[in-house]
Amino acid sequence: MPALLERRWSFLASWCAALKGKLRYGCVAIKGGLWETQRSTLHITLRREDTEGDVTFNFQRKLRKTREALALLAAVEHADYTAWRHLLTVHCGIDVGKEGEEKFEDRIPVRFLLCVDLKEEDSIEYDLVKFCGVDQRNSSQEFYQTLAKITALDKNIHPDRRGIDIEIPVQVFFSTDRIKPMEVSASELLAYGEAVRIIRDEWRQYEEGAENLPIARGSLRCTFVLEPLAVDFLGMMMHSEMIKTVEILLQNNIWFSQLKRLRLELHQDLWDNELESKKAFGQLFTGLFDSTRRTNLYSSKPDSFQLDQLQLFSISTMAASDFVALASALTVNQTVRKLEIQLSLQGHAQLTTRYWWTCLAYGLFSKRSCGFSSLESVDIKIHGIATTDMNGFNDIVTSEHPEEELLGFPHGAIEERVATLKGGSSMRWQFNYRGEPNLDSDLLSIPSPVSFVRTFSDDGVSEWVNVVIPGYGHCQVQRENLEFYEPSSVNSGPRLSTLNLEIIEPRSMDGLPLLLAAIGASLKVLTLKVRVLELDVNSILRSCPNLVELSLSTDMMDIQLVLDQSHEIQQSLSEFSLDLNDITSLSRSLSDGSNSLSKCVRRLRVRPANCWLVRPANLSTCEADVNTCLDMLAKNQSLSYFEVIVP
Repeated sequence: MPALLERRWSFLASWCAALKGKLRYGCVAIKGGLWETQRSTLHITLRREDTEGDVTFNFQRKLRKTREALALLAAVEHADYTAWRHLLTVHCGIDVGKEGEEKFEDRIPVRFLLCVDLKEEDSIEYDLVKFCGVDQRNSSQEFYQTLAKITALDKNIHPDRRGIDIEIPVQVFFSTDRIKPMEVSASELLAYGEAVRIIRDEWRQYEEGAENLPIARGSLRCTFVLEPLAVDFLGMMMHSEMIKTVEILLQNNIWFSQLKRLRLELHQDLWDNELESKKAFGQLFTGLFDSTRRTNLYSSKPDSFQLDQLQLFSISTMAASDFVALASALTVNQTVRKLEIQLSLQGHAQLTTRYWWTCLAYGLFSKRSCGFSSLESVDIKIHGIATTDMNGFNDIVTSEHPEEELLGFPHGAIEERVATLKGGSSMRWQFNYRGEPNLDSDLLSIPSPVSFVRTFSDDGVSEWVNVVIPGYGHCQVQRENLEFYEPSSVNSGPRLSTLNLEIIEPRSMDGLPLLLAAIGASLKVLTLKVRVLELDVNSILRSCPNLVELSLSTDMMDIQLVLDQSHEIQQSLSEFSLDLNDITSLSRSLSDGSNSLSKCVRRLRVRPANCWLVRPANLSTCEADVNTCLDMLAKNQSLSYFEVIVP
């Protein structure tokens, strides 16, 4: 077979040589869920420092050669996957691992992670535009001749049928740098946004122009398509320039697959200026959780979100009023699909875990957020959940007046109303512990009008009115600056139906039953990750009667149950005791095809070496666990995924 492949595809040897040293195969550090396997992708690196002579001219020539070589390889994959894999491993020199290794995958996907040279000014903008813009339609004559040879060998192409445009996904993974200032990273990220704007404009003009010709019958065409950006902030303190950049990119409809490790702590330049800190957080929260749903004209997924996944690190030194501001933005979110939020406990805490949960109740699960937020999934990671943390949680979830419940205000003489705050209006934003405004502090103003401003505890006559402003939280504004309107609810019911909860401390989960009792009815997918599960599985099912999927993760194992909504199945499951500390017992239950548990478990991951964490054990205990798993696999007909984790 290799000899046959060599003879058939030898004409691509020089193209593969152009990719040597620039192409590698590996994972991207993007966190997935409990059952999302870490997939590898092809990384392509563009470096100017490898260019000799006239750097600019020679780099442009090399960049085109690299782009054309990758396009030709993608065309080969369309014709013959075996040839694609052979050329990558033998001629391009990439290591894809061997069968049985974690790195090895059955199929190498046709998608590329583009690594641009950040050492050169304007490199991001130039490289991306040349790679994903209309310059692709101006390839070399040698490229078109080689593509014609590939097309002739492609049995999936019929001469009398329409041609095929192979769309090749390209993604950029951007990370801040702990060595250089964050404002430098902000300018680089802004350059990415400018590149996207140029690419969009180029393609729009191209599609409207005379050059946009249909693909000839029986031919291939390759098009690199820029995917949403992934950004890692590395948990660094947020600089004002980076906050401004994030806001600009989102307002300009730049799309992101993930914003990772965004720390809700401002750079020290803002520590001594409370007003500027308030503005910075407001700018960040309104940018991330915009109340306007934007569409991506270049996406084939009509229901996609501008920011697919957002990971936030909140710290206990964060002012409680700032976390209220975050929660207020969450209630009207139309940009983020999945949120991951983690509380880091530190000394001199201003934000207690109880108030943290209270704010989340308002931002995620209250009737306000159920009516206006499009968030679908939330991951919560916290040290523990005490019973006291849940005090007041359910009151906010069920309240008809959640703003008053959250902030401790009496119900007003008139009902809450929604308004648009006029641009440039003055706002009181500092309050004492009794909720009274600090009249000595400077007033805050926002240049643009703000919608979804909600009044509460309103007597109907006062000049200054208590309001919750998305992204800014509790404020007071003058009544004359409010333009009231009747909003239409975005959702007919709760959109948030997926909860992934991780509790770090093994003996600190007394409040978990209260949490599930408060929100369980709205959940369809639940994942609990704990060291030791002390809560009975049947009590989880009683609190969450509408679950279609339940995943449980402990030191010993991860298990996924796919649940039938029928009463009979739920009743049958209640007869079984699910011990997640006993691999042997579970394996025996899964070996019995007549019980409901065996039919419901779809995925299983076991860690036999951890058995000493839950009971006295030795090597023979681990071996016995593995053997019972092997016996189970021979009998079970329902498992679709099984994994054994060994040290």
